[in-house]
Amino acid sequence: MTKTAIIQAQQRWEYMFLTRRSELALQDELNAVGQQGWELVAVEYYKDAKGIMGWIAFLKRPCAGSKVSGSGGEGHIQHTSGTEGHHAPSLSPDDVFDIKDSG
Repeated sequence: MTKTAIIQAQQRWEYMFLTRRSELALQDELNAVGQQGWELVAVEYYKDAKGIMGWIAFLKRPCAGSKVSGSGGEGHIQHTSGTEGHHAPSLSPDDVFDIKDSG
């Protein structure tokens, strides 16, 4: 008898970071991008090269299956028609494997 198992590929993520000078500005931005499916992973209070204190927030969301353009960074937010939601990634043929046991 042949056994067949379907294994789906591991979840893919896209990442972004935001830098803001004040807690309130960061909070407002996090609330906005949270509605686009971004999840806060970490936040850090830091001093930049000029000695100015600021906040940096690291975010992630499930990748929708297409390549992400750009390298991330402040202002790297992809806005769409406003209907963007939290979608499960689509599977490509490379994401599904058949395992057959001849035993």
